Amino acid sequence: MKISELKKGQKVTVRCKYKTLLADMEAEVAGVRSEVVLLELVRHEGQVVDFSSPHVQIITIYEDGKDMPKAWTNCRIQRRTVDGRQYHALAAPKTSVKVNRRKVSRIILNIPGKLKISNVPDGADIMIHDLCVNGIGFECPVKIEEQDIRHLYIQFVDEERDEDEEEQINLEAKAVWKKELPGGGFFYGCRLVNAGENLGYYIADKMRKAQQQ
Repeated sequence: MKISELKKGQKVTVRCKYKTLLADMEAEVAGVRSEVVLLELVRHEGQVVDFSSPHVQIITIYEDGKDMPKAWTNCRIQRRTVDGRQYHALAAPKTSVKVNRRKVSRIILNIPGKLKISNVPDGADIMIHDLCVNGIGFECPVKIEEQDIRHLYIQFVDEERDEDEEEQINLEAKAVWKKELPGGGFFYGCRLVNAGENLGYYIADKMRKAQQQ
């Protein structure tokens, strides 16, 4: 996918890295002119961002909820005036690559859970494949409608733990890619947007036990 294929109104994440500093900023596509994407002025902590430094690495990430996120590396962003308005002009030298945004350690679970969404009033039984502090992957027998894909509510209890340790884990997630499975159903890769305080303790405990085995 070329970066010029982005459409007006779509949202992208602009990731800037300078030495050990890293910042993610959301930006909205205002249009495309001659292979260059015009973004509404990108702001960070209320200030318009200056991308002019040659030492800053810029990656642009797009998530459509249908496939793994797409990323363009070595991007360049400059201020540009078009029809009297200021924009950030975004250009990328290469086509996108698919990326897995979960860079932290994950645990493999393969345990049942419950998914609550508006188009399934009673909830759907799902199989949770993997989990980390910022993402979850699960199989679901039903297709999640477009209006629900940003608001997924997931609950599960790990039955392998001792009864006195059992505790329900509650998560809120946003699906960033999906894959239709040959035998029916779908696999969803999601980013966590909210979770109970016990999630971190649960993951740490599972990883500690795995290392002891």
